[in-house]
Amino acid sequence: MSGMPAPTQDVIVVGAGPGGSAVAAHLARQGARVLLLDKQQFPRDKTCGDALSPTAARLCRQLGLGEILDRESQPIQGLVFTTPDGAVLRAKASASAGASEPARVVPRLVLDDQLRQAAIRAGAEFRGGTWVRGMEQPGELVRVQAEANGRELTLEARVAVLAVGANLKLLRDLALVPRRPDHSVAARAYFEGVQREPNQLRFHFDGVPLPGYGWIFPLVRGAANVGVGLFGRGSRAPRSAAAALRHFLAHPPVRAFLDGAVPVGPVRGFPLRTDFHRSPLVRDRLLLVGEAAGLVNPFSGEGIDYALESAGMAAQALSSFLAGQLSPGQALRSYERAMRARFQRYFQLTALMRSVYMNRPGLYALGRACLRWPELLQLLVEVQLSQQNPWKAFTPRVVLWILRGLAMRSPAAPAAQGAA
Repeated sequence: MSGMPAPTQDVIVVGAGPGGSAVAAHLARQGARVLLLDKQQFPRDKTCGDALSPTAARLCRQLGLGEILDRESQPIQGLVFTTPDGAVLRAKASASAGASEPARVVPRLVLDDQLRQAAIRAGAEFRGGTWVRGMEQPGELVRVQAEANGRELTLEARVAVLAVGANLKLLRDLALVPRRPDHSVAARAYFEGVQREPNQLRFHFDGVPLPGYGWIFPLVRGAANVGVGLFGRGSRAPRSAAAALRHFLAHPPVRAFLDGAVPVGPVRGFPLRTDFHRSPLVRDRLLLVGEAAGLVNPFSGEGIDYALESAGMAAQALSSFLAGQLSPGQALRSYERAMRARFQRYFQLTALMRSVYMNRPGLYALGRACLRWPELLQLLVEVQLSQQNPWKAFTPRVVLWILRGLAMRSPAAPAAQGAA
């Protein structure tokens, strides 16, 4: 290696969330020397809606999490939507024939630690409490400057994977973030003693500032994840997602649904990166996966399935490099091509969906049109579960339905509109 000593690791993965732990597990299974770093000790909580799409659940099972999914996740049979007008709509969670996995809800406290343990079982080394301060790329290696227990560390590998989520400082230092990152914001709280509809994901477009939505996602043993996501900040919007969540919890239909339930733990807010279609993915011997690459759905806020998919694609490309079949540049370019082919058009279209539909007139029209034409609601659900091409949300028939929705009268009493 040009006279330089060989690094002690083949791959350093920064961030032990789903994307980082999954890529570490895939590479370690193939015999690579993998060091997985995270600034937190595990198990640790991660603020999220905790929902897994059928794709995410299937990929978790492939990584060896079948037992934990069966024991600690809540399977989902349907979705319930409350429109800005207060009308209630229901859809199937999956219309795919023979689907191997339902959608599920599992706390990230459990999920992330189990994925990390899967990486360790595969042979990866994990170091928690390690804060990565910077990276250099001298010659044919990556040099990582980190801090752990008050001590400075220098770590080296042949290539590095960044799975740091929405934490932009390191990405900005490495020029691996769009000029103006696209963020949404959210907040969630946990409740216990939730007795109603334990197999349904509930989405509320009433009682929240628009554009945005509230959710109630059931967990095992009568618990629930309750949150709010905001896609914009109009003049009537609260100053923070946490304030929007407090307002949502006071909304009469939500208060009635949670009657008898008690909050557990604090309200926590979090940002969401939704700009994959504008985000850099690689640089020299550095590669991004998951939310670090902006892989959060601009329309729904879902990101775990994309993180797991990108981890598998990253591992495939890096394995070719580590086996001597491709140069590092060739391997990273193959990863970028595969990612753009898989996700670029999808994210461009879901970003367009957000621009066109995720606004006050669009959401009112969508709600009324879905009430009149239930197949529209099922189509939108399947688009968000990657079971339909997003372009189908812009066909002439769908556009006609939305235009008719704009002209429809509200089906609900004004009192049901809440803060929307």
